[in-house]
Amino acid sequence: MNKRAKIMVVKYVTYSLLMLVLYVLQSTPQLFSIAGIKPVLVFPFAVAVAMFDKQLAGGLFGLFAGILCDTSSNVLFGFQSILYLVICTAVGLLVVYFMQPSVVNSLIFTGCGLGFRLFLEYFFYYVMWGYDNSHLILLGQMLPLLLYTLVVTPLLFLAVRKMHLFFEEKME
Repeated sequence: MNKRAKIMVVKYVTYSLLMLVLYVLQSTPQLFSIAGIKPVLVFPFAVAVAMFDKQLAGGLFGLFAGILCDTSSNVLFGFQSILYLVICTAVGLLVVYFMQPSVVNSLIFTGCGLGFRLFLEYFFYYVMWGYDNSHLILLGQMLPLLLYTLVVTPLLFLAVRKMHLFFEEKME
């Protein structure tokens, strides 16, 4: 195995371990909780990986983030896995062909992707079944979750950018 391949293995193992740490932080009760709302940490991380490491790595880390979120969620298992896989692959392709990795683009991708997931969850789990006052769930839980996640997104983006640049330096 050559030097470049070894560095790539170390890079993706580091990303995977960091994803697991973020998942543990995300799933720990009362940690980062504000009024009962906790941010999603693994999705913005997967989006940032997709922005820097393109569609294949982004899709795989999106799938990994979705599987982690599915294990601690009350939605149908595989719902977030498939959705995050598609979203992160699309983000990787958009960055390859149309956009640049930036904090603003990271906020746009994370906001649109997580907003789409929350809308689908809201529609299929509350609206479709005709729950009374289901808008309270949307406004009181889902929208604050989206906003709180967007607050931490720049930190995760900058961390991934720093790691990406570090590993790119090592490969040269």
